[in-house]
Amino acid sequence: MNTRASLLALSLALVALLLASCAEKAPAPAPAPPPVVQTPPPLAAQDWSRPMFYYATNRNALSVGPNGARYGGSRSREMSFGQLLVSATGGQPDGSDLYRVNISLDRVTRMTHARAFSDIERAAARTPGREVLLFIHGFDNSFEDAAVTASRIGVGIGFTGATLLYSWPSEGSPTSYLADRNNAYWAVSGLKELLTELVDDPWIGRVSVVVHSMGNEAFIRAYGELAGKCASTRGGCANLRKVRAIVLAAPDMDREIFLEQYAAKLTSLDARVVLYASRADMALAASAQMQGGDYVRLGKDVLCIPGLQVTDVSDVKTDVLGHSWISQSRGVLRDLRCALSENCNRASTGLLREMTCPARLRYPLPGVGDPADRSTNGTSYWRLVVPQTGSSTPTSAGFGFKLPSFLSN
Repeated sequence: MNTRASLLALSLALVALLLASCAEKAPAPAPAPPPVVQTPPPLAAQDWSRPMFYYATNRNALSVGPNGARYGGSRSREMSFGQLLVSATGGQPDGSDLYRVNISLDRVTRMTHARAFSDIERAAARTPGREVLLFIHGFDNSFEDAAVTASRIGVGIGFTGATLLYSWPSEGSPTSYLADRNNAYWAVSGLKELLTELVDDPWIGRVSVVVHSMGNEAFIRAYGELAGKCASTRGGCANLRKVRAIVLAAPDMDREIFLEQYAAKLTSLDARVVLYASRADMALAASAQMQGGDYVRLGKDVLCIPGLQVTDVSDVKTDVLGHSWISQSRGVLRDLRCALSENCNRASTGLLREMTCPARLRYPLPGVGDPADRSTNGTSYWRLVVPQTGSSTPTSAGFGFKLPSFLSN
């Protein structure tokens, strides 16, 4: 009996082994297909008489007003996002360099972070490169001031992607220069987070940045810190390289600090960097006096800096301080449109005259700039040519929304 029982047990064990062997040879189940990721569908084309733009701000939120969300001049730890609906009328050519338009801020709609970025992605999808234009304002700007200027630039250059305003907490008063400068420094952290979100977004392909006046204090520091940090990581700066165009308009920043600490970082990722400077900028002259008189601002006068396309706009006359031309000059806006466009040759537009840079105005930055490119090797700069009929006007002068007329005049 014991022998028979042993044989039975052995037979059962062999059957179990055979079954296990068959199970191992059975084909593994097919892996589940990856989830289908839908490309964000593009929004409808802009209605240039009532365009929509977007904002991000770390200003304090105020009570809702008749036109929607409102923001003050104090700091907020929370970044708010939303949509700007504006109206644009006028803007017909008048034979001068001025470009006038009536812009009204009709509605400010606050959105959740997720909803705002979804809309920004869809607005960017209207362009083949999935493009975003980020505008950062300067000193003495209320939220409403900044929103109108951002809208004017988006309309004035006919930007069909997503135009996004970053509004830092300026108090919006000409007597609050020092407070605004402190807030510009404070805004660096929030701007770094916003820039990182934009370039890390898989549905955003190309980012252009236009910065005016004191906003340069925040942007140059934020971008420089991000460029320095990603250069030392294993992944490198692939995402930050999505920033393909940077325009520094009348930058109110200490020139020496920029040259010694940030110029090389700003040009390290091969973005096109355009610096608009003017010897006629009275606001920057006043700013230098506020610093003690010895600290020249980056946007005051021409200095040829390798890696930057330095552009002299001293002949542009749009406002009494010579500081607000980024939103008032036809010539500047036409050149800006080219500066922000991939592969657009600014020298071929007829708007610029190449000028040889005298030795006393050349700043050496070894290893920066293309030696074969006169526009970035520090030996030349550009002068913007404007009609002689340009004249000074109040700073409320704007520019138009009829893109064909704008481009043809």
